[in-house]
Amino acid sequence: MCRLFGLVANKEVDIKFSFLKAKISFKGLGSNNPDGWGVGYYKNGNPEIIKEPKSIEKSLKLNDITEQKVSNIFISHVRKSSGTEIKYVNTHPFGYRNWIFAHNGTIDIKNHIKEQLLPKYTKFIEGKTDSEIFFFLIIQSIEQNKDIIEGIKETIRFIKDNKGDGTTSLNFLLTNGKKMYALRMAFKRVNNYSLFYLNRDPKNFNEINYTSEETKLLIYSKRLSGERALIICSEQLTSDEEWIPFSNGSLVVMDSDLKISEEKI
Repeated sequence: MCRLFGLVANKEVDIKFSFLKAKISFKGLGSNNPDGWGVGYYKNGNPEIIKEPKSIEKSLKLNDITEQKVSNIFISHVRKSSGTEIKYVNTHPFGYRNWIFAHNGTIDIKNHIKEQLLPKYTKFIEGKTDSEIFFFLIIQSIEQNKDIIEGIKETIRFIKDNKGDGTTSLNFLLTNGKKMYALRMAFKRVNNYSLFYLNRDPKNFNEINYTSEETKLLIYSKRLSGERALIICSEQLTSDEEWIPFSNGSLVVMDSDLKISEEKI
């Protein structure tokens, strides 16, 4: 079972607090998901992906990434393999053109999904994971429908109609650098495939009774700099803030202006 992290901010920010200093840090979530990790972000509007087929806890790049990489959108993932090799090409996130994607769960019809893909998409598949094939089915559906939401819905309908008993979850984070699309769709062990989001708005600083000095200092500094952010994670990283659980079957869309909308799938 993998873990997902996403962030949309009103300006370029780093991810040091969430990854290293939060009460439940994203790095810490790598202890149970040791088979790879990666982060995707945007530099001058262009997608960048850094990933390693090793535990995030053993990464020599992590400190530099969390301190030096800044963006208004991030997607990250820590991986626990469901059977495919621990290799770079099987490590999330995956990218295509301006898209970045990460998935949490197992889909047991990956060969059937791949049969639906046109050669113009299959030629970009590098690894052996169901997640990468799932990603390209979403991309194909989006481009064919010329509509992102309808493309996602069409893909989910296809998998729901054809999935086998081994499919556990379709939870994913997807971004084109302008919006974040976050889906929670669990079929088995629903509580294990959780997803939460947090509206970190420092204007509420005085309304929260912080028990964590780290969180208090973080929010105060962000208030001074005018930063606001929406954060998504498979786990609640802090205990002093209001993390909102995704309902199962919900697609949450986050705009660059930090507006949130929800679609039922």
